[in-house]
Amino acid sequence: MTIRDLEIFIEVVKAKNMSNAAKNLEISQPTVSHAISQIENEYNVKLFDRVSKKLYITDVGLRLYDFAQNILEQFEETVIFLQSSSTAHNINLGVSSNFSSQFLLEIIDEYEEKKDDVSIRVYVDSREKIIQKLNAGIINLAILDGDIGVENNSAEPFFEDEIFIISSKNSSINDKDVLEAEDLKNKKFVLGDLDDYSKKILLNYLREKSIPIDLKFICQNKDMVLNIVKNTDALSIGASSTFSDNELVKHRLSDISIKRTYYLVYHNDAFLKKNLKNFVNFVKNKFSKK
Repeated sequence: MTIRDLEIFIEVVKAKNMSNAAKNLEISQPTVSHAISQIENEYNVKLFDRVSKKLYITDVGLRLYDFAQNILEQFEETVIFLQSSSTAHNINLGVSSNFSSQFLLEIIDEYEEKKDDVSIRVYVDSREKIIQKLNAGIINLAILDGDIGVENNSAEPFFEDEIFIISSKNSSINDKDVLEAEDLKNKKFVLGDLDDYSKKILLNYLREKSIPIDLKFICQNKDMVLNIVKNTDALSIGASSTFSDNELVKHRLSDISIKRTYYLVYHNDAFLKKNLKNFVNFVKNKFSKK
């Protein structure tokens, strides 16, 4: 049994049909049938019951499906780890998807221009996935919003981002730089991939003020959030560093300030190599001027 056999088996389970699995994998149906038979014959098990040309997974097949998914996930992480350990990339940096892409490009471009003997590989993913990669050793440094969940690592704050209410320039509140709680009464909101901490502060604030809001849209795509705000009366919240758009207006709240702190995170028990130390100091110095 090989990794490829397991990949084919998983696709057959998902497709519930060997022909469809073959099409999805862009291989021949005999290749799919051979992979399934190979596992069944090698271990003297039955993975599927075949009734009227339909496949029904057996109890053994269900158990193997769970094992196979875990094996393939670990195999993929192993490949990524080996790739990330290449001497061609001295720093493997994980970045929360909430961080400004403009800031990220500035950091990478400036540092690699300054240190032509250092190469940086960057992984951009959800906060949770970045922490997983850090704990697995796939990356050796992370940029994360907030220090929750990184208690077993060193976390150094380097940048504080302000969170605003955002509206369309055609909205009824577009002329107000500072909003009162009453200005948000009965407004429709679209919430996106902003961190849960900032969302919680805003929602708790509105609850304390007895201000009802209509969570009309909940999106994970930032561009969709901004397009909805531009084309409707809906409001949202966004970080100052992550958008700049002439069709949008940023508003502060009069009696509350919402801010998000970004941290440089690395392992406590790992020796901070010189090139990593230099990079951490570079980022801290750069953002101390912002």
